[in-house]
Amino acid sequence: MSASLSLTYKKVDKIFNKEGKDPVRALKEVSFTIEPGELFCLLGPSGCGKTTLLRCTAGLESISGGSIFYGEKNVTSIPPFRRNIGMVFQSFALYPHMNVYENVAYGLRVRKTPEAAVRKKVTEIMDLVGLPDVLKRNPSPTALSGGQQQRVAVARALVYDPEILLLDEPLANLDAKLRRHMRAEIRRIQKITKITTIFVTHDQEEAMAIGDRLAVLRDGIVEQIGTSNELYKNPNSAFVANFIGKMNFFYGSITAVQNKQIAVDIDSRVYTFPEETLAQRFTEQLAVGMKVLVGARPEHLYISKEKMENSIQGTVNIIQHLGQVIRYEVQCHMDVADKQMEIDMDDMVEGIGEGDEVYITLDEKSASVFSVEGER
Repeated sequence: MSASLSLTYKKVDKIFNKEGKDPVRALKEVSFTIEPGELFCLLGPSGCGKTTLLRCTAGLESISGGSIFYGEKNVTSIPPFRRNIGMVFQSFALYPHMNVYENVAYGLRVRKTPEAAVRKKVTEIMDLVGLPDVLKRNPSPTALSGGQQQRVAVARALVYDPEILLLDEPLANLDAKLRRHMRAEIRRIQKITKITTIFVTHDQEEAMAIGDRLAVLRDGIVEQIGTSNELYKNPNSAFVANFIGKMNFFYGSITAVQNKQIAVDIDSRVYTFPEETLAQRFTEQLAVGMKVLVGARPEHLYISKEKMENSIQGTVNIIQHLGQVIRYEVQCHMDVADKQMEIDMDDMVEGIGEGDEVYITLDEKSASVFSVEGER
């Protein structure tokens, strides 16, 4: 396999100009580095720029500004066929008129690799992706299951030792159970090959499960980069918090700031949060009267039949058994408006059923405090 390379973006801009329409700025000064051998996920909602960034990385789209480096080499103006990359698409894009062997061998044949070396490489790579039996049968890809087709597509992308591997939502066409299996397989294969890899997805569970690090994009801007644990526990904006996992939000206003603690009024109840619960991007000067957004993960809220200090009353709509947790969906009765909350408990709470009146309490030490600006 090729030596692992870093991948660096320096102020990468991409503007799409369509006749008769306003220009669309799909990427806005994107700058970050992917480490050699890293499995890096680009995550975000539809239209955020993740696939555009992938296509620019491959050279399939020219960038409007900035630079892209493979290691120390500036590849900004190098055409895609001169970049040593492997790509796996959502549709797999296998050739139905070729058998499995010829599909996998195609990249080597284009490079005029000797036949003995082709046979050796194809055999090795099909063993790596766990399909030696399929290679022996050697059918058309149309005779394979979705998971097998996906592995053949990965084998075809890896067989000529690319310096960079690009995966564009490669699991989107698979059913849920197979997706979970294949994301583990992709991570296994990537860790063996150590090829620097970008994995594009809009599925946050998939990104958290597969990536060494994640970049969350919104409107062409990188909102935050970190491990799945960092993004889940320390989101720097309400957008990231709500995109990575589930977050319940409460509007509030600051009533006091002292002794490294922040008092926030939420629906006529005053909660006290340690200063470290402030999101990293909270750069404004804290002041009494400032509006804030308090976020709490479902596991940081508690449900009971008894009223406690600062608890919020609500009605249980739905109780869901999710295996490791029991999720309670509760319509909370608040002065501003009724609000739906999700609370995760380790076990069923005795005496609470759907339709019952309950009380919700908040773990103040585990909450996150965001600026209202980041809620959108």
